[in-house]
Amino acid sequence: MLYFIKGKIFLKTPTYVVIESNGIGYFVEVSLQTSEKIQEGEEVLLYIYQQISEDKINLYGFIEKEERELFLLLITVPGIGPKVALRILSGLTIEEIYQGIITENLSFFKNVPGIGKKTAERMIVELKQKIEKIPVLVDNNKERELLNNSVEALVVLGYKRKEAIGVVNEIIKEKSGKISLEELIKEALRRLK
Repeated sequence: MLYFIKGKIFLKTPTYVVIESNGIGYFVEVSLQTSEKIQEGEEVLLYIYQQISEDKINLYGFIEKEERELFLLLITVPGIGPKVALRILSGLTIEEIYQGIITENLSFFKNVPGIGKKTAERMIVELKQKIEKIPVLVDNNKERELLNNSVEALVVLGYKRKEAIGVVNEIIKEKSGKISLEELIKEALRRLK
């Protein structure tokens, strides 16, 4: 099973790339999020999900490990296959998907082609508990670490993960990530009382 492919982008479109690695060109389907972050001719590392069926092998690639992890969660939902999961990741940011599921907000998913009300509801029911344990709601690595550490501290102090994630994410956005861990926890404690 492939985990990643490192190579040069030989050809790029919004929905797939051909990545050349060791003289072999791999056809890899990608989301718009991944497509926007890579350029033809550049050297990249794509995290891969390999789907093997009777008559073909499909490769799905992601520039970020978090996007691949969310993709793997999405395809565990009945009725959501790899193509639909890619559509979701193309239509929404990772943050929006997590936020929509945690807050049980169906309106986040209404603009994604192929996702009706029932599929969105199923997705929320199936993934809510899994996602509440993974606070990946910010794009920046420093901010993500800040979010993870502060949420874990608040959970240890007895607060619900869902509430902690919401408040901490709000504070990080307000302060544009320019806040220490201690200040962030103090501010979150003030707001959670």
